Amino acid sequence: MLTLIKNSAANLRGHKLRLVIAFIWIIIGITSVVFVSAMGNAMSSMFKSTFKSLAPNTAVIYYENKSYDSNSSTALIQPFVKSDLQIIQAIEGVEKVEVHNKPLTIAPGTRDDAFYGEAKYFDKSTSLAVIDPSDTKYKIIKGRAISESDEGSRVAVIPDQAAKELFDEESPIGKGIELNKVVYQIVGVSDSKKIYDATEKKFRDRTNFDSAEYYTVVPKTSFLFLSGRLAQSNDVQNIKVTVNDGENLKAVTDKVIESLNTLHPNLSNGEYKVHDQSSIQKATQAMTKGIDNFVRIITIISMVVGGVGIMNIMYVSVMERGKEIGIRRALGAKPRTILFQFLVESVFITSVGGVMGVIVGYAITMYSRNYLPIKPIPSFNSFLYSFIAIVLTGIIFGLVPAYKASKLDPIKIIYK
Repeated sequence: MLTLIKNSAANLRGHKLRLVIAFIWIIIGITSVVFVSAMGNAMSSMFKSTFKSLAPNTAVIYYENKSYDSNSSTALIQPFVKSDLQIIQAIEGVEKVEVHNKPLTIAPGTRDDAFYGEAKYFDKSTSLAVIDPSDTKYKIIKGRAISESDEGSRVAVIPDQAAKELFDEESPIGKGIELNKVVYQIVGVSDSKKIYDATEKKFRDRTNFDSAEYYTVVPKTSFLFLSGRLAQSNDVQNIKVTVNDGENLKAVTDKVIESLNTLHPNLSNGEYKVHDQSSIQKATQAMTKGIDNFVRIITIISMVVGGVGIMNIMYVSVMERGKEIGIRRALGAKPRTILFQFLVESVFITSVGGVMGVIVGYAITMYSRNYLPIKPIPSFNSFLYSFIAIVLTGIIFGLVPAYKASKLDPIKIIYK
């Protein structure tokens, strides 16, 4: 076996370009699998932390909007007020009720300087990076900027790219978008093509080398709420209900929602919903299943593409080394020795390429953590899974050309 490995390495050294091309195919495939798996781990971790944040007898009641017309008489009405808490506290089965002015973390995660979430307008949605006015400068092209007088109001300035995705050619000014279950009225649109240069102290054209993102700007209090940093507020965004031991959580929350509907009869643009361990678990299971399926698809595609590349390379190698194979057969080499020779070469290529792919995949994954709102979490299992998959690919796709090489007629090849 050691002799076969040495011969394989010697033969491959004579075809460096072919070897490099094979490595590139393998590295791209492995990197894709490692990165997608790391993103899946990050999403799963985020959902699990959300699951742990709520006790089994606790639920968060929130209001989900179905209309985003800020001119509507009900679109910006508060779905909760402080006086609701006393009434809900008196409901049978409720142990404690409190204000929950934190985002529901089913939405994408946060970073130190921005909140990353999804903005919705009816059936359209887009991802936004939200920040408060003190942390960024932006160039207004429609409407107005956020001012100190907006403090306490639900208003926002969105980048023109987001405006186009949500509203097409319509003017977004005055319309409402939903951010983290709350409707914000758009008062301005900023220019995505311009970025503020702190050194030159002026706006300039954005280039491909700029890593700065397109920010949506909201008043500071709203930003603190979205990013989960608002400890106390007179504004009630959600409420958290804890039920007595032995009580059925769903039955009690149904009563709470019934009471809220009675207290706020003018709300007609949405409905009250429950966020508890059961809903989080269902969402987590659905998300995990989707990610696992996506990883499998990426793995299959990557391995097939890499495998076809390996098979083509090995076929070319068999044709080029026909006389060598014929001479070895004439000197007494058995067909299985020839088969193992080419199979070892195929596995050698995929093994070395697999190691390189894991290293590159890990490096890219860790580098991307500096720029992505959700930090990818690489795992040893994904590395091992990727490596085993690519080695098996080398065996499967290398077997056909190796078998063909072992069945070549030495007489016909030598005297061809």
